[in-house]
Amino acid sequence: MEIVKVNKGKHFLKKGDKLKGMFVILQGSVRAVAEQDEFVMNAGSMVGMLESISGSYVCDYVANTDCVFYAFPYQTTEDYKKIFAEEEKYVSVFAMGAMHQTAMLFQRYEVFYRKAQNYHQFFTKSFQSYQNFCSEYELPEKSSPKLKNFASLHLEEEIAPWAKEYYDRMSKLSLKGMDQLLARDPVIGIGQISNGVGWMEKAMRLIVLLKSYLKEQREMLLSADGDNLFRMYFELAKRAAVMGKEIAPIQQKISELMEFARGSGLFSEQLMNAGFAEYETYDFEGSKKGKSGDSEEEEPAEPYEEGIDYLTQILEYSDYEGEKAESFRKSLQEYKNLPDILATTDDVRRLRRKITDDFYSIYELVFFRSLEGGYMPTSVKMFLNFGFMDEELAGKENTRSLFEIAGRIKRCKAENVFTIYEWLLSVYKGENEPSRNEFDMDYTGYLNEQKKTGKITADQVPLLAKDNREKLKFELENMFVSTNRATYGKISTFCPILYKDDIIGTPEHMLITAQKANEALDEIRKIDFSLFFREVGFSDPEHEVNMEMIQKEVIPHIILMPNAGGKAMMWQETAGIKKDTHARFIFPILTAMDVGELMVEVCGRFRWEMCRKIQGVRWNDITEASLTSEYNDYIQYYRKNHDLSADAKEKIKNALYKSKNNYREVFVKDYQSWIRYESKGSFRLNKVARDIIFRYCPFNKTIRAELKVNPMYREMFEKYEILKDRKARHMILWYDRYQKKGGVITEDLQVNKDFYDM
Repeated sequence: MEIVKVNKGKHFLKKGDKLKGMFVILQGSVRAVAEQDEFVMNAGSMVGMLESISGSYVCDYVANTDCVFYAFPYQTTEDYKKIFAEEEKYVSVFAMGAMHQTAMLFQRYEVFYRKAQNYHQFFTKSFQSYQNFCSEYELPEKSSPKLKNFASLHLEEEIAPWAKEYYDRMSKLSLKGMDQLLARDPVIGIGQISNGVGWMEKAMRLIVLLKSYLKEQREMLLSADGDNLFRMYFELAKRAAVMGKEIAPIQQKISELMEFARGSGLFSEQLMNAGFAEYETYDFEGSKKGKSGDSEEEEPAEPYEEGIDYLTQILEYSDYEGEKAESFRKSLQEYKNLPDILATTDDVRRLRRKITDDFYSIYELVFFRSLEGGYMPTSVKMFLNFGFMDEELAGKENTRSLFEIAGRIKRCKAENVFTIYEWLLSVYKGENEPSRNEFDMDYTGYLNEQKKTGKITADQVPLLAKDNREKLKFELENMFVSTNRATYGKISTFCPILYKDDIIGTPEHMLITAQKANEALDEIRKIDFSLFFREVGFSDPEHEVNMEMIQKEVIPHIILMPNAGGKAMMWQETAGIKKDTHARFIFPILTAMDVGELMVEVCGRFRWEMCRKIQGVRWNDITEASLTSEYNDYIQYYRKNHDLSADAKEKIKNALYKSKNNYREVFVKDYQSWIRYESKGSFRLNKVARDIIFRYCPFNKTIRAELKVNPMYREMFEKYEILKDRKARHMILWYDRYQKKGGVITEDLQVNKDFYDM
């Protein structure tokens, strides 16, 4: 026997390894991780006893806390005799450990057995109720191959009741009582231990079966793919509501399903939130009136129908020429028949390119047709907003979900958030100017270039400059095409038609609503309060203010591209030459990525590019202090910087390698750490980077107050407060003079004043 100490978190015994010995836990606790199960072993338990017959570890053992063990050499049952010969009391100690561990595993078995029984009974009863509701409401049952495979709970063997009672009683004996019962007889002790180990192995085996059953069958009740009983009830309630029937009994049953799911411990919080969100926000009253319910302006929602030929509806609406339409159908069918739709061979790339070219031609025709007004089928809305064209490509359940989302697409619109269709509409109406193309050329520059190359005449330039239809074509052919591909994320396999493999979970869960986008934006603004503030000139000669610089916040426009992608882009830091115009952030309308993380990355790029725009050609001139010039200097000469440790220099070297020597991308990664970690007092940046970023991207007042106690921040914060107070005093003085001369503090001036209090 020897004493062994193991630090917290150490993986000290691995599953499958040959048995090294028996470890009695004196202090601390150990986490045993088995197939589909894990449990905690506390002081007094014996690590290795479960494996004493098999000869190899059936679990991974990880120290849950700092642990102290008695370690005994052990390989076969005969080794018990050597241990017991050394100290007779170990007979009862080891037997007691076996009783406790067996009783603990029996209790776990009982928990999972009851959970599986309860789940089976609840699901069976709920499915029967669904069938009864369908019959009562005279509505067809949804056909679900998955639910037909629902399995009954059946174990070929179970733990006998007498065994549970026996080990429960034995585990409650005192050590003295166990000593008297066994009379310190090694043979009796080994028998008790071996019997216990046999029951332990059986309990472990049954626990694995029960957990496997629950894992496989739980998707019948609630799953990410939408093919589940909860969804069937939801669809039933919607259909019944549209027909004007009383749906309270169905809603009561849905509440029971949600309550059971939340209390069962079978589903993740994320899955439940995603699965229940649409139901909890759905307007059944609006459905009764034939509305989808999110806005008074929302158009009447079409009832979903099976077997719609979406592609035909879209092509007919577009008036795509007969031969071209037929050619497109053939290409699409060939694409669907590919053995590997994501292949990158030359023939597949050519096919994908043809489909892509046709897609954008059809999109342009559909858009211009929509300007004529009149009825627009939901299939066309799905096409315009999601790139949907074919049910087989998108998946049946995804199509159903998109059909419903298209009826409530207003959720994706706000003053600063646009679906791609709404954005293009705003360009056509002259409310927004076209975006710059991928060569950073705006519409005016494009016309001048066309004139230089002789493609248009000088007389045509002023006419085209005012032609909103041509502006729209420029936006469609440039920003739309470029960013749709870029936000998809997988450039080599991009196809603009929505494909089911790009949808992870459900479209509803992936949907970026205006609320979701703005919440992500506001979370960053709360930390980096000056992010979207710019200095603009204010003058009022009538009241003796010739020119004062004030801070103005300009919230970016967020444009949602019609794809299921994984990237977001900062396309433009301003809409034109003026600094006080809106930036343009481009996101996919459907994404499995964290919107908050995408937004932080985009805001980091905005910070860099906005500084470059303001500084102009001197953006990297260190004699002109700015975020980009100082960061450029810091990265360029980091090897000679004595304020950086060897470790910090190595991290910068790795960051440059990962970003392919792009200084902006190094900054963006640091900015992400600044927002996500440094703002919470978790150090991720080196001293030099932290100092630069704070001076140009300071935290708000609340965060500064919380972090000021930390010496890593104190000096930076104190310098910042001195500079800020100096500017604030100047602002207060001229405000006072301005008001005395009869000037009025406008909303813009009040915003400027509030800025210095952030």
